[in-house]
Amino acid sequence: MTSSVWVACLCAQWCHICRDLQSSFDAGNSLAPPVRWVWVDIEDQADLLGDLEVDTFPTFLIGSGDDVLLYAPGPTQPDALTAFIAPYASRRMRPGSYHPDVHQAYQAIKASSG
Repeated sequence: MTSSVWVACLCAQWCHICRDLQSSFDAGNSLAPPVRWVWVDIEDQADLLGDLEVDTFPTFLIGSGDDVLLYAPGPTQPDALTAFIAPYASRRMRPGSYHPDVHQAYQAIKASSG
């Protein structure tokens, strides 16, 4: 699936909130076709994150094209996912200003999931 909007959920399998969210997150690909949903386990896929530290779960990395739109903790309830990403999916948000590690992780996630 080709998309210019990416929503990556940075989580860990040991986190019960992440585990509860994963099935709804995975279902997002069928609910919002213009968005590419990617689940990233920060331990199993640590190579994608480089030096990026994730301290809060779940943390979302949302981008469009080459720009990072959001890097922040997000909803913990599955039913809040669609509303949370709606402004980004509609491309109404401007790129954010983030540390280079965030941009590097975003590019690595896109490259590995493309």
